[in-house]
Amino acid sequence: MLGVDPWWSISSVSSSKLGSLESVWGLVLSGGGARGLAHIGVLEVLEERGPEIQVISGASMGAIVGALWAAGHSAREILELARGIPWLRLFHLRLHRGLLSQERLEALLRQHLPPRFEDLRKPLAVSAVDLRSGRVAYFHEGDLPQAVLASATYPGVLRPVQRGEGWYVDGGVLDNLPLDAARMLGATALIAVNVTPEDEVVGDPQSPFAQIRRSADIMQARLTALRVALSPPELYLHPSLSGIGIEQFGRLEEIVEAGRQEALRKIPLQEHDHA
Repeated sequence: MLGVDPWWSISSVSSSKLGSLESVWGLVLSGGGARGLAHIGVLEVLEERGPEIQVISGASMGAIVGALWAAGHSAREILELARGIPWLRLFHLRLHRGLLSQERLEALLRQHLPPRFEDLRKPLAVSAVDLRSGRVAYFHEGDLPQAVLASATYPGVLRPVQRGEGWYVDGGVLDNLPLDAARMLGATALIAVNVTPEDEVVGDPQSPFAQIRRSADIMQARLTALRVALSPPELYLHPSLSGIGIEQFGRLEEIVEAGRQEALRKIPLQEHDHA
């Protein structure tokens, strides 16, 4: 684990390295609940046209999708898995704790992921936030399913995950697009995929959950925009997902297609594709 202050080590990579044979390409996948399934569409395009991704980082749903891909599952296999998961039924209420338990999600992760980061086919780092220290941590070694679970634990709704002496929640609280995590794994060029909408919502958020969700979107959008401005990736993808909520897993096909179309627009064909 690397525990860092959220504003630690802001650096930029020269855009002249885009497409360079010497580049170590990293893929950065943001959180966003159901919207994070758009990453599957991006992975489909990357598998078709490159560049070859050598390291991956992710937050929340981006950590889940990124871990599956780093473990060797193809985009098509991840899509089929996503189609068969009853996402909202993965969580159940623990009345004595007053929070939802993610035991079913942890069981799912342990079923489809190797037990440790060291068993992955590609290096991976996932972001999570320690509620005790208030710091973001990048997990990249040890218990993989536990780390991914921590990264995807929505605060105030799901029980925090204990890992060592810390109690961890969703990495999106402080670093929803963990650019620095991929760079610390050795990436010199980045493709970043951000699925958090930046525009205004239609209508007024009325329910308490809608208000919490919208507040989180605003916070994540502002923090992510600042990080991207200070330390821009070589390619920045922002699928059109306006109006899609973090809980709307029933819109899977639409979400994946949005990711696919954004990747087709933004990711250039590699030279070998024209040979």
